[in-house]
Amino acid sequence: MKLQDLQYICKLIYVSFNIPVVYLNEHDALEFEFATSNIQNPFHTSQQEMLKQFHLDYDHYPFPLLVKSEYYEHYFFIQVRDQHQYKGTIIVGPTLPSDLSNERLVALVKDMLVQKDVSEQLINYYELLPRISNMKLINISMQLYYMLYQKILDPADIILKNIEVGDHLLQIEHPHVTISQQREEVSFHHDFMYEKRLFQYIKEGRKDEFLRIYKLSPEKGELGVLSKKSQLRNSKNLAITAITLATRAAMDGGLHDEIAYTLSDLYIQNLEELTDINSVDTFMEQALSDFADRVKKHKQQSYSKPINMCLNYIYTHLYEDWTLTNLANLVEMHPNYLSSFFKKEVGISIAEYIHRTKVDEAKSLLTFTDYSLLKISTILNFHDQSYFTKVFKKYVGVTPKKYKQNKTEVL
Repeated sequence: MKLQDLQYICKLIYVSFNIPVVYLNEHDALEFEFATSNIQNPFHTSQQEMLKQFHLDYDHYPFPLLVKSEYYEHYFFIQVRDQHQYKGTIIVGPTLPSDLSNERLVALVKDMLVQKDVSEQLINYYELLPRISNMKLINISMQLYYMLYQKILDPADIILKNIEVGDHLLQIEHPHVTISQQREEVSFHHDFMYEKRLFQYIKEGRKDEFLRIYKLSPEKGELGVLSKKSQLRNSKNLAITAITLATRAAMDGGLHDEIAYTLSDLYIQNLEELTDINSVDTFMEQALSDFADRVKKHKQQSYSKPINMCLNYIYTHLYEDWTLTNLANLVEMHPNYLSSFFKKEVGISIAEYIHRTKVDEAKSLLTFTDYSLLKISTILNFHDQSYFTKVFKKYVGVTPKKYKQNKTEVL
């Protein structure tokens, strides 16, 4: 293919999808470029500097290469070859995923820990980038590849081939090197049976046994390294992994899926707000203990089908405003009969059970969120904050404010 034909095809892609297109020849020299001049990553002063982050090699890749930069920019690369001889590389991008909201965009920049002026420049730069779904970007790569080689590709095949290749364009330490070093240093991950026992105790709701072995160090090995650049980030990643596994264990133990997932979200969201390793460790212990506790309470309750239907309804509609009539219609009973039947089987009235359940939920919100007392009392449908405080103190022994202070001091 003549250079002018290649240039025409690349221009068509740029005009059709408004995505920057660059062509580097076999000597990595810029041959031509189609891009909006005012779009410039503040960390790169030139296109050549941008390309330095990629490890370009000349191995034959007969499919588009999907690449993500260190600044979360998405690209695809297509090699240009003539009879298997490397002639250059077409680079299409940068783009951003279409589902990247402005809120997530700001959080992404915040994680980079850059100065305020650079942070603002970076956000402005991101806002100018085209937003394209991953699937559409793959389809565009297929279209360009067909224009070059008249070869039909399958999207799933492209994804699988990229997984096999891995992020070879970004220089990453090879896993075999790390494994070899660990063997030399006799440094292995913790015993699998130790981990299995931990989550089995959560599944069975055995909080005391869980805490007993949790506080004991494994006999052999150590925890894996999930972040090389930050020990705090490493501790958080390990905690998130543990919470995810504990969520599944609690669900296997019978905890309602929605409750388990909601707790998991709350734990992870608030874990990210912690700023030191000790707080992360304490928080994780509390979160996993809470899962075990909730499973135990669930297992202790073995009621008839109508009562279980009521309990499930109360759990799943705890944040909604409903009446006894709703419950009675659900189980097809008269409200008065249901009230009597519920107290006989559960041991307390429906009203008291709802109060206890809301107080338990309030304890979680006070521990794992930064919600105000007013917000908690409102979303849990108490008449007012003073009534919420009165009910909470009745079952917990202290006011919500004091309870939160005590939990904060522990963390």
